[in-house]
Amino acid sequence: MTTTSPELSDATAIPATTDLLGQPLTPSEVALLDVYRDLKTLVAEQELAPCAVSNLRVALSAAAVALTDLAIEFEPLTDHGC
Repeated sequence: MTTTSPELSDATAIPATTDLLGQPLTPSEVALLDVYRDLKTLVAEQELAPCAVSNLRVALSAAAVALTDLAIEFEPLTDHGC
């Protein structure tokens, strides 16, 4: 889960409490970022059935589009099979 501490995001040098433009995230945006990160973790799971991982990739790509549109996170998802 994302916290309000000044820890750095996985993909950028911007604190996880701001978007890519440096604006503070709303509670809803933080929740969306948490969902995105949780989906990335689930897609990487080795014990899930392939049908589940396939559907999780669809959800991950949709969440990624939303985060990109909001300028919160930008990350190519090719490493995750999306």
